[in-house]
Parts: sequence; C-alpha cells; structure tokens
Amino acid sequence: MVRVRMGLLGRVLVGAGVPTLVAAAAFVTMLGSISDVRDAQGRVATSQEAVIAAEGLSRAVGDVALAQRGRLLGVADSASAESAAADRVRTQASALAELDLAGAGEQGRVADLTAAADAYLRRSQRGADPAAVLLAAVDHRLDAFLAQERVVAAEQERAASAATTRAVTAAGIGLAASLVAVVLVGIYLTRTVSLPIRRAGAVAGRFAGGDLDARLRVTGVGEVGDLQRALNAMAAGLASARAELTASRARIVAADFRVRRSIERDLHDGLQQRLVALALDLRALSADAPWSLRPQVDEVTAGLVEATEELRDFVHGIQPAALTDSGLGAALRTLARRAALPVEVRADLSERLPADVESAAYYFVSEALTNATKHAAASYVEILVSVSGGTLEVVVRDDGVGGADRSAGTGLVGLADRLEALGGRFTLVSPPGDGTTLTATIPTAGQQGAAVTG
Repeated sequence: MVRVRMGLLGRVLVGAGVPTLVAAAAFVTMLGSISDVRDAQGRVATSQEAVIAAEGLSRAVGDVALAQRGRLLGVADSASAESAAADRVRTQASALAELDLAGAGEQGRVADLTAAADAYLRRSQRGADPAAVLLAAVDHRLDAFLAQERVVAAEQERAASAATTRAVTAAGIGLAASLVAVVLVGIYLTRTVSLPIRRAGAVAGRFAGGDLDARLRVTGVGEVGDLQRALNAMAAGLASARAELTASRARIVAADFRVRRSIERDLHDGLQQRLVALALDLRALSADAPWSLRPQVDEVTAGLVEATEELRDFVHGIQPAALTDSGLGAALRTLARRAALPVEVRADLSERLPADVESAAYYFVSEALTNATKHAAASYVEILVSVSGGTLEVVVRDDGVGGADRSAGTGLVGLADRLEALGGRFTLVSPPGDGTTLTATIPTAGQQGAAVTG
C-alpha cells in the first residue's frame, strides 16, 4: 500500500476546507429551506386570494338575488342594480378561475362554482324567475369552496411555518457546525503547527545562548517535523564540533604549558647556571687580578650579575618556579609580594591542581594585577581562590576607578581565550567609580563547554 505524505500546506488547505465545506452545506440547505418557504407563502397567498374572490362572488350572487326580488316587487332601478351585480359575479368568477390553484380538486370545485353561477345568471337574464334551487346550489358550492379553501389556507400556513422553522434550524445548525469546525481546525493547527514552531523558536534561542544540549521533542507533522529533526541534528553537530574544538584548544594550551616549562627548565638549569658560574669565576679572578685590571673585572662581573637577574625575571615570566615547585597558592603570594601595591591573598587550596589549570589561574591573576596597577589607579587588591564541586574559582577585586572594558586592549581578551580553552568562564563587573571585580571559574576535572560573559 502506498502511503501518501501530506505536507504542511496540504494540511492547512484541508483544515481551511473543512469549515468551508460545512458552511457551504449549511448554506445550500438553508437556500432549499428558503425556497420551500417562498413556495409555501405563495400557496398561502393564492389560497387567501381564492377565499377573497369566493367571498366576493358570494356577495355578488346575493346582490343579484336581492335585485331580482326588487324587480319582481317593482322597486325602481332594480334592473340596473341587477345588471351591475351580474357584472360583479362575472368579474369575481373570472378572477377565481384565473387563480393558479395547486390541487385538481380545488380546480374542479372552482369550475363547478363558476358553472353554477353562470347558469344562475343566464336564467335571470332571460327574465325568468330564477329557481330557488339554483341559488341554493350556488350558495352550497360557495360555502363548500370557502370551507375547503380555509382548510387549505390553514394547511399552507402551517407548511410555510414549518419551512421557516427548517430554514432557521438549518442556518443555526450550519452556523454552529461551522463554528465547531473552525474551533477544531484551530486546535488542530495550533497543536500540529503553531505550538511546535513556537517550541522550535524557544529551543533555537537556547541554542543561540550556547545550550547545545537542549533538544526538541518531535511532535510536528510534515515540514514542521522535518524542521524539528533538522534543529536537533544541527544542535548535535554543533555540540560535537564545540566539544572537539574545546578539546583541541585544551591540547594546545597543555602543549604550550609543556613547551614553556621545558624552556624555563632549560634556561634555569642551563644558561642561568652558566652565567652564575661565570660570575663566581670572575669574582675569584678579581681577587687574584692586578689592581689595574680589577675595575674592569668587577664591571664585567656586575654585568653578568645584571644579565643573570634579567634572565631570572624572564624565566619567571615564562613559568614561575614557585608555581612549578610549590603550587598556585605559593606562586600567588610571591606575585603579591612583588606587586607595586598592597595585595591580600586568601587561597583555600588543600591540594595541588592540574598544572594547566594552575598556570591559567596564575596568569589570570597576574594580568588582573597589571590592569589594576596601570589602568584602574587602584590602591588595594584582594585575591580570593577556592575550589568547590570540581571547579576552581578565582576572584580579583580592586578599589580603582572601574569602567574596565575587556575589548579595550587591556589583555582581558587573551585571558578569556586562555580560560575558554580549558572550559572556563570569565566575568567582568566594573561599574564606573566603584572598582573592578574579575572572576574566573575553571573546571579542575575534565573539560566543560566554555562561555564568556561580561
């Protein structure tokens, strides 16, 4: 069996077509009922006209009979009155015969009635005394016709009323059915189109905010379902790419740390030791050298000592020995003692951390101290270090002028990149005139998704 997949457009068209068909059916039914109402009203009007014509014929026949009696009694103008009454009889009989009566029985009764009236008039026009039996026959037929037409008129009125009721009922049912269909279609489209798209928009917003672990429950149909699946696939692909990028950056940072540590060790154990040995040899040589050469030897010795100190500072910048040997807490205290302004260090560290984490935290504090000294015009700096839940938190707070901007070339961008490479997070709070607070959080076990705010 071939399964036809209906797309979103098809479902919308079907949804819009259902109430349209219901409304069309109700409209057709209502039109039929209105046509029935018009037919019934026409028949009622015809019956009423027949009753009026029959009553007029009855009065005209009565006038003829009255004028005939006056003529027999010698009443003046009876002849002209009889002639006028006879004309009215013919007029009413003609009007009655011209009516479009529906039933064959009605038409037969009209024919009998007009025939009796015509016979009555012909007898009276010959000057003969009309028999009472003819007048009685006319009256009888008139009474029977009127009675029957009143019954027919009542039936036609009931039929018209019933047709009106059907039309109103059809209109009401059609309107109610259309409203129900519209509501049901609206609910269907809301559940299958509107809500899924709204949820997709919300999850897409979470994707844009960095939450690539969010997923959509695929509930849409047609293209909406395809969109939901595509968004989930995109999020999975982005999450995988971000994880690979984070791991790659972490490997780069770790490799950089190893290279710097190797350079620091080679310089410290190689060139620096040789310079120290040369300085000692020159001091020993100076003691045995002639007095004329001692100033030159002492000058060379002082230059070697100065070069050794510069090399020591350079090696310290690459990888501080205190950080390698004693850990983050000791290295930060050494850094604080060498700072150009008062620095308080509170480091709650019970054990050593991974080397790359310690290195990133150290250089974060070093850059923050440099900014506080050069840019913030601070007089005091506080450093707080703690580990909780597998995350290292480092807070550097100063009492400077504030208003720091990490995009203004103060080294904060490089700090953010270094922290992100380890899955860390860097925040900056620096209201103008109220100091600056830098906070870094770095996972100490495994790499997490990186984020930067400020």
